[in-house]
Amino acid sequence: ELTALWAANVISIEDYTMLAKARGKAMAAPDDPDFDAGSMLAVMGDLEKIEAEISDFPKVKIANLNSKSQVVLAGATKEVVKAQKHLKNKKFRTVMLGVSAAFHTELVGHAQKPFAKAINSAKFKKANCKVFSNATGKPYATDPKAIQKTLQEHILNSVLFKDEIENIYDEGGYCFIEFGPQSIQTK
Repeated sequence: ELTALWAANVISIEDYTMLAKARGKAMAAPDDPDFDAGSMLAVMGDLEKIEAEISDFPKVKIANLNSKSQVVLAGATKEVVKAQKHLKNKKFRTVMLGVSAAFHTELVGHAQKPFAKAINSAKFKKANCKVFSNATGKPYATDPKAIQKTLQEHILNSVLFKDEIENIYDEGGYCFIEFGPQSIQTK
């Protein structure tokens, strides 16, 4: 999100780096030895079947809707492990992700206010092109204050990557380039 907003000239490079650092700092787990930051689990299979199977696990949510055949579940570690066992028994392919927290869930709620404060200190402008939010799957509003509000809430919202890509494609986007470490995203 931040990179796209910087590329569209919504935020300066200085605000981009400040926000990236602020997000990382805000996401640090609270200093509590009993705090469970949660876990994330990639699940491959038919989306509707996955949704039906996890309905018995109310503390586990779809944190990333990546495609019609892959989601990432997140929640308290014990609950995610239970969901993984259940899904494996139902013949779904699962991969526990090596992450530090259950991102895009209430388990990172401690990060929302400090990151929102950093967002409020940054200067936002209208985008020079459409910028799509993976929190909504749709283009950001053009009003800078609305962009800030969407970004503030994003930390707790599921990532609707599938919807975002489909909406970009529907608007004429056709070339998608993945970049990141190794082949983690492709998988």
